[in-house]
Amino acid sequence: MDLQRIDLNLLVAFEALMAERSVSAAAVCLGLSQPAMSSILRKLRALFDDELFVRSGRAMLPTVRALQLEVPITQALAQIRTALEPQSPFVPATSRRIFNISGGDYATTIILPRLAALVAEEAPFVDLRFRFIEKNAVLDFLDTDALDLALGVFPNPPKRMGLQPLFEERFVCVTRRDNPGLTAGMTLDAFVALPHLLVTERGDSVGAVDEALAKCGRERRVALTVPHALVVPAVLPSSDLVATVGARVARLFAQAAPLMVYDTPVEMPPWQLSMLWSRQKDGDHGLAWLRGILSGIGRIV
Repeated sequence: MDLQRIDLNLLVAFEALMAERSVSAAAVCLGLSQPAMSSILRKLRALFDDELFVRSGRAMLPTVRALQLEVPITQALAQIRTALEPQSPFVPATSRRIFNISGGDYATTIILPRLAALVAEEAPFVDLRFRFIEKNAVLDFLDTDALDLALGVFPNPPKRMGLQPLFEERFVCVTRRDNPGLTAGMTLDAFVALPHLLVTERGDSVGAVDEALAKCGRERRVALTVPHALVVPAVLPSSDLVATVGARVARLFAQAAPLMVYDTPVEMPPWQLSMLWSRQKDGDHGLAWLRGILSGIGRIV
């Protein structure tokens, strides 16, 4: 069937006829005259090549074809009405929405405590679902609404995604306080001589430090790789390992364990933690509210 032949008003009239089982009653329902409604019924019969409704006494009974059309037409009209209705405002105090967010160890450690507290204060019935999604799969999850928002480092997102930096971060080194390899401080020679701990979600042994060292003709030994940054303060105090991590999380580690924080002896550019979302959701008032809270957190952490 050629969709260009279909007048949406015909489908609305069909819906009324199915509900009222009467041409005159359907006409009243739609605010039309009975002759106008009879004309619409003729057009419906021509469109679907079926009588659709046959008279039985004072009632109009639907044919088999009309009964087959009832559910899909009713559902289609319901979806159109929903799409055309003004979006309901997001009211944090009463909303029971669930937000799905992706974030790794770093983002979760730095952002989540403040986010959970602020959401609980402003929107006590809103639930947060944090999960880790590998970076190469994040776009697919955002495209399919499996995620509302992703936190991480996204250097070149596609145009269909919205990106907002939250804060800039720099790398620092963390190791135990009495590390015997640092009697002269965290020099470049001492740095490359120490065994290194690398936090890597991919399970490889090459990171940003190796790229920086390669530029000055040096290399390090990665003695241990771990998938989660939160094990760092548990491992470092009983080893000579050094880990290169973000400055904010390093400060937290040094508060929780006998660790020292040093500037990196090799030049490493800063990086940005950002939030990423699908631009298809730019009109989502709830997501805009959540992004606003995250923006505020980014200014104070």
